[in-house]
Amino acid sequence: MVKGPINLSVIGIGRFGHFWCRHLSKHYPTFAYDINLNCKSLITGIATWESLENCLKNKFIFLTIPIHALKDFLIANRQNFRQNTVLIDCASVKMPVLDWFRDHLPDDVFHIASHPLFGPDSAHKNLRGNDIMLMPGKVPLREYQFLADFFTNKLGLHIQNLTPGEHDELMAYNLNLVHFLGRALDDVGITKLPLMMSSMSKLNDIVKTVMNDTTDLFLDFYKYNPYSEKVKKQWLKSFKKINDQINKGNPC
Repeated sequence: MVKGPINLSVIGIGRFGHFWCRHLSKHYPTFAYDINLNCKSLITGIATWESLENCLKNKFIFLTIPIHALKDFLIANRQNFRQNTVLIDCASVKMPVLDWFRDHLPDDVFHIASHPLFGPDSAHKNLRGNDIMLMPGKVPLREYQFLADFFTNKLGLHIQNLTPGEHDELMAYNLNLVHFLGRALDDVGITKLPLMMSSMSKLNDIVKTVMNDTTDLFLDFYKYNPYSEKVKKQWLKSFKKINDQINKGNPC
């Protein structure tokens, strides 16, 4: 077992960071920080707002900052992490993140790559029963077992284990492609249709979900996932193939 009192930190209080704080704080004292000080009001009654310096003193630190800011954050704070601290990212890409952890953290600072496969929309009713990807990067067995027990027995999550490459390729379909389609459908304007059959209503649900996320988030997990371009090209090739079938069957 991990010795001493357990305090958690969440750095980055966006939609997911706020959501994550709310669930973590039900079990352990949780401290929060964001570069945007206006976020302080978001966690009132949920977690304790602290300075970045104090948040970095805790044993387990969840990084819920934007993907594009993660590398620079590690570089800027590499000397500020305490010995034997465990950093846990929550990003939707794993290959570059694990590279950044390996390249920019001191030898006495540990890290685990995680990706909660849910969010404020999909798990707004119940967190239990959802999946979380957990990939030990460099962490002692004792700390890993503590987190695995916390996720499964306290939060009720199912741990999924994949290699970073397997994860990123699957997310290129599950996230990148779905968001690509959802944003395209939003641009078409399907949310404004006065009449929707059940199939269109389901597509509309996808549009509503993906449009709740910021454009920056969409661009981040597209830019940093090494399989994004492959999946996009596959989709566009299939779209053109079907379009060619239509044109062949119905020449203009």
